[in-house]
Amino acid sequence: MTRHECDSENGAAQASLSADSGVRKLFFHEDDYCMLELVLPGQQDEAEEEMGHIARFSEKHRTEAGYTDLYVRKGDADGLTGLGIRIADIKAAVSSFAQPYDIVSTGYGSSYRVECPRIQAFGPNEETALFCEHKDGILYKAWLTLEFEDRDRYEWTLKLLRALAGLAPLALADWNWGIHLELQDDAALAAYLENYLDEESDTP
Repeated sequence: MTRHECDSENGAAQASLSADSGVRKLFFHEDDYCMLELVLPGQQDEAEEEMGHIARFSEKHRTEAGYTDLYVRKGDADGLTGLGIRIADIKAAVSSFAQPYDIVSTGYGSSYRVECPRIQAFGPNEETALFCEHKDGILYKAWLTLEFEDRDRYEWTLKLLRALAGLAPLALADWNWGIHLELQDDAALAAYLENYLDEESDTP
């Protein structure tokens, strides 16, 4: 994520803001930006090719202490804007079960926070949420954070993605796991989310 996409001038002050009554605030770590991304449909070959590049690069630069270099993922400069999805459309489709947040911020460490006025988020908490970055109210980028350990959170996420699939053809690219699937493929989507449920249940 580039710094100009959020209001860097608010970074120092954001960390010290007290919780306002009735105001929902959500923070996401900058490393999570678009790692579980909604992308244009019909680009599975391109996405899987890029995932292959990422896997080979990661293996080449992996060390016991971490990684020796950073891979810059290729992306479409126009993002999702060609679909013409309005943030208002997303809010109408999901806000009955996915409450919107009033303020979204990003950053790193325990203190640095930058407010992101062009990002609208929906969800129960920062572990399971939908983030929608927009340009003049039109969806530009969308991604999720998913961490759940119970069937209710699984059902919530499945309901959310089904609602988004009803707005426009969309695909999901999991750049961490190297998985690409179309949201309209309901069986594949449900099976994919089961992996998250199994992953959490295996965690000690």
